[in-house]
Amino acid sequence: MIILPLNAMGMDTIELNGIGEVKIRRSANIKFLSIRMAPARGIWVNVPYGVSQRQVEKFLHEKKDWIRQTSAKMKVYEQDTGVGLRIGAEIKTKLHVLKIAATEEEKPGYRIEGNVITLSIPQTTDFSRIERTVQQFLLEIYVMESKQYLPKRVKYYAEKYGFKYARLSFRNNLSNWGSCSQDNNISLNIKLMKLPDEIIDYVILHELCHTVEKNHSADFWKLVRKVCPGCDALRSRLRKYNTRV
Repeated sequence: MIILPLNAMGMDTIELNGIGEVKIRRSANIKFLSIRMAPARGIWVNVPYGVSQRQVEKFLHEKKDWIRQTSAKMKVYEQDTGVGLRIGAEIKTKLHVLKIAATEEEKPGYRIEGNVITLSIPQTTDFSRIERTVQQFLLEIYVMESKQYLPKRVKYYAEKYGFKYARLSFRNNLSNWGSCSQDNNISLNIKLMKLPDEIIDYVILHELCHTVEKNHSADFWKLVRKVCPGCDALRSRLRKYNTRV
């Protein structure tokens, strides 16, 4: 563990191997050692006066596995809800990693290096504006990736199972992951780009099955299970995600 100088928040920080920065908050009102973490705020340890740095390090080491597991869940929540869209954040999409960095420039800008896109935001930007800026930029990435990734997958499964569809489009929907019209036009949500490959394939196959069965009848689900073994488990996993940025 490396002890870092006081940061802008007036707290000491510890760099915990395999986890990253943990803030140290000391106060006369704190009665016992405890660890807290919150979306967009990171991880911090509450430390009573009189507790030494060595004791803090020992406490964090003992709780390291719990911190790692809980932090991983929090990062998934941040990415799924957009709460973690802040300076210093890294958001993994289907084809890229978006890094949010501060800049002394007056206007936001970006650069692309391989699969890494760095979005630079002026240091003086208000937090609420940072979130909106990153959300809009993420949507543009999702649109770009959807056009690059999804048509190949839809075509592949349509040809593999003999489905016929008319037109494929991409939308920023909040109500669903995909839809199929009476004319067999398929629309897919651009935020599929934040989901695992196998869940994306399930959504695609679900909509392709609607080119044959227009409702969610027993025949429809029979067809889905035929072309997508394990679809029930994938459908359950899909419910854990939402259609926000």
